[in-house]
Amino acid sequence: MTTRTIEVPEELYTQLEQRAHAAAQSVDAVVIRTLASSLPPAPEPDLPQAVQDELAAMEHLSDEALWAIARSTMNSDSLALYDLLRDRKEEGSLTPEGQQWLARLTQDADALALRKAHAYALLKSRGHQLPTLAELPVPTS
Repeated sequence: MTTRTIEVPEELYTQLEQRAHAAAQSVDAVVIRTLASSLPPAPEPDLPQAVQDELAAMEHLSDEALWAIARSTMNSDSLALYDLLRDRKEEGSLTPEGQQWLARLTQDADALALRKAHAYALLKSRGHQLPTLAELPVPTS
C-alpha cells in the first residue's frame, strides 16, 4: 500500500471521524472505502480484451451519452425474434439455423446488458441519482 498525505478541511475530517466511529473502523478504512466507491468501475479482467476496451472507453463519454446507453433497449424486432426462438427451444422445435440466431441474439442481449450496467455504474460514480427498479422501462416484444 502506498502512503500519501493530503490536506482536507477540518469539517470533512470530522465527518470522516464520525463515520469511522459509527462503523467501528479506522478513518483510513473509511477514506479508502469512500474513495473506492467514488471512482469509476474498472472492467472485469476476465472479459475479452475488446469488451474491456469498449467499457474503458465509455469513461470518456459525456453524461448524456451514458444516459443514452443506459436507457437503450434491444430492437423490438430482435426482441420478438429472441422470444420466439426461446419458445421454440423450450418446445424442442428449434432448427440448427434457429439455434445460431438464438446464440447471436443472446450474445447481443448480454453485450447490451453489460454496456447498460457499466453506463449506470459510471453515472453513479459521477454523482447521478439512478432510477429505482420500478422506474426502469420494461421492454416489450
